[in-house]
Amino acid sequence: MSHSVAAKPVTGPERKMVWINVIAIVSMAIHDADHVRQAIHMHYTIPIHVAAMLLSAYIPLFASIWWAAHRRLLWATTATAVVTGGVLLLLSFVHLVGVEHIWEPLGALFGMWGASYWKMGVDTVSWIAFVLLAVSYAWLLIATLTIRRAVMAAASGRSQP
Repeated sequence: MSHSVAAKPVTGPERKMVWINVIAIVSMAIHDADHVRQAIHMHYTIPIHVAAMLLSAYIPLFASIWWAAHRRLLWATTATAVVTGGVLLLLSFVHLVGVEHIWEPLGALFGMWGASYWKMGVDTVSWIAFVLLAVSYAWLLIATLTIRRAVMAAASGRSQP
């Protein structure tokens, strides 16, 4: 008697979730590469806690790819929505407003990026990388929530309008 289980084929929504996360990872990598470029240009050494914080945002995206590939769409959509929505909100707040005006001690948590891009006087390349990430994450969040709504509707037996 064989104990192997035939894998179920990946569906369209699961395939879309994989691509959404690949796009999110690429967008974030471009933005993070710009942070490295800024640090080099400003002779700034990125503290280990800031590097760890930047890298930790990738973990749920890679987990989401794994979950989508293993037909766990609710987990995949949750992870992606939290990262795309949370990073989009945090990134926009920190880069546009800065945290030094709101809560001084929190500014040190983000290293030199605790100040707004306006105050830092970043160049056009940094603004383009920021806008690319913000726009792509907004689109990816909407796409993720659309897939999640369809999965939830299917799980409850309702047809989606």
